Amino acid sequence: MTEDIYDIDTSSVPRGDGIRDLTLTDRWNTPLGKPNGGYILAAMLRGLGEEMGVEDAMVAAVTYLASPETGAAELRTTTLRRGRRVQTGEAALWEGERHIAQLQASFGARSGRSLELGTPPDLPAPDDCLDPKDFPGAMPASTIFDRVDYRLGAAPGWALGTPSGDPTSELWQRLAGGREIDLPALAFLCDSFAPPVLEIGAAQSMTVQLTVHLHRKPVPGWIATRLTTRHVVNGFHDEDCELWDEAGNLVAQSRQLAMLL
Repeated sequence: MTEDIYDIDTSSVPRGDGIRDLTLTDRWNTPLGKPNGGYILAAMLRGLGEEMGVEDAMVAAVTYLASPETGAAELRTTTLRRGRRVQTGEAALWEGERHIAQLQASFGARSGRSLELGTPPDLPAPDDCLDPKDFPGAMPASTIFDRVDYRLGAAPGWALGTPSGDPTSELWQRLAGGREIDLPALAFLCDSFAPPVLEIGAAQSMTVQLTVHLHRKPVPGWIATRLTTRHVVNGFHDEDCELWDEAGNLVAQSRQLAMLL
Protein backbone atom coordinates (compact mmCIF):
# COMPACT_ATOMS: atom_id res chain seq x y z
CA MET A 1 0.00 0.00 0.00
CA THR A 2 1.39 3.43 -0.97
CA GLU A 3 2.00 5.69 2.01
CA ASP A 4 -0.03 8.91 2.21
CA ILE A 5 2.71 11.54 2.09
CA TYR A 6 0.28 14.44 2.56
CA ASP A 7 -1.30 12.86 5.63
CA ILE A 8 2.08 12.01 7.16
CA ASP A 9 3.72 15.36 6.48
CA THR A 10 0.84 17.55 7.75
CA SER A 11 0.26 15.51 10.92
CA SER A 12 1.10 16.64 14.44
CA VAL A 13 1.03 14.94 17.83
CA PRO A 14 -0.61 16.54 20.90
CA ARG A 15 1.75 17.07 23.83
CA GLY A 16 -0.71 18.76 26.18
CA ASP A 17 -1.60 22.34 27.14
CA GLY A 18 -2.44 23.16 23.52
CA ILE A 19 1.01 22.27 22.20
CA ARG A 20 1.59 19.87 19.32
CA ASP A 21 4.79 18.41 17.88
CA LEU A 22 5.32 18.13 14.13
CA THR A 23 8.08 17.72 11.59
CA LEU A 24 8.47 19.91 8.53
CA THR A 25 9.85 17.66 5.80
CA ASP A 26 11.85 18.48 2.67
CA ARG A 27 9.23 16.82 0.46
CA TRP A 28 7.39 20.12 -0.08
CA ASN A 29 10.32 22.41 -0.76
CA THR A 30 10.20 25.36 -3.15
CA PRO A 31 12.98 26.23 -5.62
CA LEU A 32 14.45 28.30 -2.76
CA GLY A 33 15.10 25.04 -0.88
CA LYS A 34 12.63 25.91 1.90
CA PRO A 35 9.30 24.32 2.91
CA ASN A 36 6.45 25.80 0.87
CA GLY A 37 4.29 28.33 2.70
CA GLY A 38 1.06 26.62 1.66
CA TYR A 39 2.34 23.34 3.09
CA ILE A 40 3.15 25.09 6.37
CA LEU A 41 -0.35 26.61 6.40
CA ALA A 42 -1.99 23.22 5.79
CA ALA A 43 -0.05 21.60 8.66
CA MET A 44 -0.86 24.48 11.03
CA LEU A 45 -4.54 24.58 10.05
CA ARG A 46 -4.94 20.83 10.44
CA GLY A 47 -3.19 20.84 13.83
CA LEU A 48 -5.24 23.77 15.14
CA GLY A 49 -8.51 22.14 14.08
CA GLU A 50 -7.57 18.83 15.70
CA GLU A 51 -6.48 20.56 18.92
CA MET A 52 -9.77 22.51 19.09
CA GLY A 53 -11.80 19.44 18.12
CA VAL A 54 -13.44 21.24 15.19
CA GLU A 55 -13.72 20.66 11.45
CA ASP A 56 -14.78 22.68 8.41
CA ALA A 57 -12.17 25.44 8.37
CA MET A 58 -13.69 28.51 6.70
CA VAL A 59 -11.00 31.19 6.82
CA ALA A 60 -7.31 31.19 7.68
CA ALA A 61 -4.85 34.09 7.84
CA VAL A 62 -1.17 33.33 8.26
CA THR A 63 1.80 35.67 8.57
CA TYR A 64 5.26 34.26 7.91
CA LEU A 65 7.74 35.71 10.38
CA ALA A 66 10.98 33.85 9.67
CA SER A 67 12.39 31.56 6.99
CA PRO A 68 11.43 27.95 7.82
CA GLU A 69 13.82 25.02 7.95
CA THR A 70 13.06 21.32 7.68
CA GLY A 71 13.01 19.42 10.94
CA ALA A 72 11.24 19.35 14.29
CA ALA A 73 8.77 22.12 15.06
CA GLU A 74 6.22 23.02 17.71
CA LEU A 75 2.67 24.28 17.26
CA ARG A 76 1.33 26.37 20.15
CA THR A 77 -2.43 26.70 19.90
CA THR A 78 -5.04 28.82 21.66
CA THR A 79 -8.83 28.76 21.42
CA LEU A 80 -10.09 32.34 21.12
CA ARG A 81 -13.86 31.81 20.96
CA ARG A 82 -16.38 29.03 20.61
CA GLY A 83 -19.44 30.64 19.11
CA ARG A 84 -22.70 29.03 18.06
CA ARG A 85 -21.75 29.00 14.37
CA VAL A 86 -18.09 29.98 14.28
CA GLN A 87 -15.17 28.73 16.38
CA THR A 88 -11.92 30.68 16.24
CA GLY A 89 -8.40 29.89 17.35
CA GLU A 90 -4.79 30.78 16.69
CA ALA A 91 -1.57 28.86 16.37
CA ALA A 92 2.09 29.83 16.49
CA LEU A 93 4.72 27.71 14.74
CA TRP A 94 8.11 27.60 16.43
CA GLU A 95 11.39 25.97 15.51
CA GLY A 96 13.55 26.14 18.61
CA GLU A 97 13.72 29.80 19.59
CA ARG A 98 12.54 30.98 16.17
CA HIS A 99 8.91 32.05 15.69
CA ILE A 100 8.23 30.93 12.11
CA ALA A 101 4.57 31.70 11.45
CA GLN A 102 1.41 32.95 13.17
CA LEU A 103 -2.05 31.71 12.16
CA GLN A 104 -5.57 32.80 13.06
CA ALA A 105 -8.41 30.65 11.71
CA SER A 106 -12.15 30.18 12.07
CA PHE A 107 -14.14 26.97 11.68
CA GLY A 108 -17.82 26.18 11.29
CA ALA A 109 -20.44 24.39 9.22
CA ARG A 110 -21.88 26.36 6.31
CA SER A 111 -25.53 26.62 5.32
CA GLY A 112 -27.80 29.19 3.71
CA ARG A 113 -28.02 31.09 0.45
CA SER A 114 -25.39 30.79 -2.29
CA LEU A 115 -24.92 33.08 -5.30
CA GLU A 116 -21.98 32.82 -7.73
CA LEU A 117 -21.24 35.68 -10.13
CA GLY A 118 -17.79 34.49 -11.15
CA THR A 119 -16.76 31.87 -13.70
CA PRO A 120 -14.06 29.18 -13.57
CA PRO A 121 -11.00 29.26 -15.82
CA ASP A 122 -11.71 28.24 -19.42
CA LEU A 123 -9.23 25.38 -19.66
CA PRO A 124 -8.99 22.33 -21.92
CA ALA A 125 -9.67 19.01 -20.19
CA PRO A 126 -6.75 17.93 -17.99
CA ASP A 127 -5.89 15.07 -20.37
CA ASP A 128 -5.55 17.61 -23.19
CA CYS A 129 -3.21 19.90 -21.25
CA LEU A 130 0.58 19.98 -20.88
CA ASP A 131 2.28 18.11 -18.07
CA PRO A 132 5.20 20.27 -16.79
CA LYS A 133 7.18 17.09 -16.23
CA ASP A 134 7.32 16.75 -20.02
CA PHE A 135 9.66 19.77 -20.16
CA PRO A 136 11.67 19.40 -16.91
CA GLY A 137 14.52 21.61 -18.09
CA ALA A 138 12.20 24.62 -18.16
CA MET A 139 10.75 24.13 -14.68
CA PRO A 140 12.67 25.02 -11.49
CA ALA A 141 13.95 22.11 -9.43
CA SER A 142 11.91 21.61 -6.26
CA THR A 143 10.38 18.65 -4.45
CA ILE A 144 6.94 20.27 -4.38
CA PHE A 145 6.57 19.31 -8.05
CA ASP A 146 6.55 15.67 -6.90
CA ARG A 147 3.71 16.32 -4.45
CA VAL A 148 1.31 18.03 -6.87
CA ASP A 149 0.12 17.04 -10.33
CA TYR A 150 -0.13 20.05 -12.66
CA ARG A 151 -1.70 20.39 -16.09
CA LEU A 152 -1.21 23.61 -18.06
CA GLY A 153 -3.23 24.93 -20.97
CA ALA A 154 -0.01 26.39 -22.38
CA ALA A 155 3.63 26.51 -21.35
CA PRO A 156 4.27 29.61 -19.19
CA GLY A 157 6.42 32.22 -20.85
CA TRP A 158 8.77 32.51 -17.87
CA ALA A 159 9.52 28.77 -18.08
CA LEU A 160 10.60 29.20 -21.70
CA GLY A 161 12.74 32.26 -20.99
CA THR A 162 10.24 34.66 -22.58
CA PRO A 163 7.98 36.17 -19.87
CA SER A 164 4.65 37.21 -21.37
CA GLY A 165 4.25 40.45 -19.40
CA ASP A 166 0.83 39.31 -18.16
CA PRO A 167 1.07 38.04 -14.56
CA THR A 168 -1.81 35.59 -14.88
CA SER A 169 -1.74 31.79 -14.71
CA GLU A 170 -4.56 29.28 -15.29
CA LEU A 171 -4.00 25.58 -14.73
CA TRP A 172 -5.35 22.34 -13.31
CA GLN A 173 -3.81 20.89 -10.16
CA ARG A 174 -4.41 18.14 -7.64
CA LEU A 175 -2.49 16.31 -4.94
CA ALA A 176 -0.14 13.74 -6.47
CA GLY A 177 -1.91 10.60 -7.63
CA GLY A 178 -5.36 12.11 -7.15
CA ARG A 179 -5.33 11.94 -3.34
CA GLU A 180 -8.57 13.29 -1.79
CA ILE A 181 -8.42 17.04 -1.20
CA ASP A 182 -9.58 18.17 2.23
CA LEU A 183 -9.93 21.78 3.38
CA PRO A 184 -6.33 22.18 4.64
CA ALA A 185 -5.17 20.80 1.28
CA LEU A 186 -7.22 23.48 -0.48
CA ALA A 187 -5.34 26.06 1.60
CA PHE A 188 -2.10 24.50 0.39
CA LEU A 189 -3.21 24.53 -3.26
CA CYS A 190 -3.78 28.29 -3.04
CA ASP A 191 0.00 28.65 -2.77
CA SER A 192 1.38 25.57 -4.50
CA PHE A 193 2.30 26.80 -8.01
CA ALA A 194 4.89 29.25 -9.28
CA PRO A 195 3.84 32.88 -8.69
CA PRO A 196 2.41 34.57 -11.80
CA VAL A 197 4.61 37.61 -11.14
CA LEU A 198 7.34 35.59 -12.87
CA GLU A 199 5.63 36.60 -16.11
CA ILE A 200 6.91 40.17 -15.68
CA GLY A 201 10.49 38.97 -15.36
CA ALA A 202 10.73 38.66 -11.58
CA ALA A 203 13.32 36.13 -10.45
CA GLN A 204 11.34 34.79 -7.49
CA SER A 205 8.85 35.80 -4.82
CA MET A 206 8.30 35.01 -1.13
CA THR A 207 4.98 35.21 0.74
CA VAL A 208 4.68 37.61 3.66
CA GLN A 209 0.98 37.16 4.51
CA LEU A 210 -1.70 34.84 3.09
CA THR A 211 -5.44 34.82 3.74
CA VAL A 212 -7.53 31.91 2.47
CA HIS A 213 -11.34 31.56 2.29
CA LEU A 214 -12.42 27.92 2.20
CA HIS A 215 -15.94 27.61 0.82
CA ARG A 216 -16.60 23.89 0.40
CA LYS A 217 -14.91 20.55 -0.14
CA PRO A 218 -14.39 19.85 -3.84
CA VAL A 219 -15.87 16.99 -5.77
CA PRO A 220 -13.23 14.34 -6.56
CA GLY A 221 -10.93 15.27 -9.42
CA TRP A 222 -8.83 18.16 -10.60
CA ILE A 223 -8.89 21.75 -9.32
CA ALA A 224 -9.04 24.57 -11.90
CA THR A 225 -6.80 27.37 -10.66
CA ARG A 226 -6.59 31.05 -11.58
CA LEU A 227 -3.66 33.11 -10.25
CA THR A 228 -3.35 36.84 -10.87
CA THR A 229 -1.12 39.73 -9.83
CA ARG A 230 -2.31 43.25 -10.51
CA HIS A 231 -0.19 45.49 -8.29
CA VAL A 232 3.58 45.59 -7.77
CA VAL A 233 4.55 48.41 -5.42
CA ASN A 234 7.99 49.12 -3.97
CA GLY A 235 9.18 45.55 -4.25
CA PHE A 236 6.00 43.92 -2.92
CA HIS A 237 3.07 42.51 -4.88
CA ASP A 238 -0.39 41.03 -4.45
CA GLU A 239 -1.45 37.60 -5.68
CA ASP A 240 -5.05 36.46 -5.91
CA CYS A 241 -6.07 32.83 -6.32
CA GLU A 242 -9.36 31.12 -7.17
CA LEU A 243 -9.84 27.35 -6.95
CA TRP A 244 -12.76 25.68 -8.77
CA ASP A 245 -13.65 21.99 -8.78
CA GLU A 246 -14.61 19.99 -11.88
CA ALA A 247 -18.31 20.56 -11.15
CA GLY A 248 -17.81 24.33 -11.54
CA ASN A 249 -17.97 25.15 -7.82
CA LEU A 250 -15.74 27.83 -6.33
CA VAL A 251 -14.10 25.90 -3.49
CA ALA A 252 -11.51 28.38 -2.22
CA GLN A 253 -9.97 31.76 -2.87
CA SER A 254 -7.04 33.64 -1.41
CA ARG A 255 -5.03 36.84 -1.44
CA GLN A 256 -1.43 37.18 -0.42
CA LEU A 257 1.17 39.88 -0.05
CA ALA A 258 4.60 38.78 -1.23
CA MET A 259 8.00 40.34 -1.74
CA LEU A 260 10.12 40.19 -4.86
CA LEU A 261 13.50 38.54 -4.45
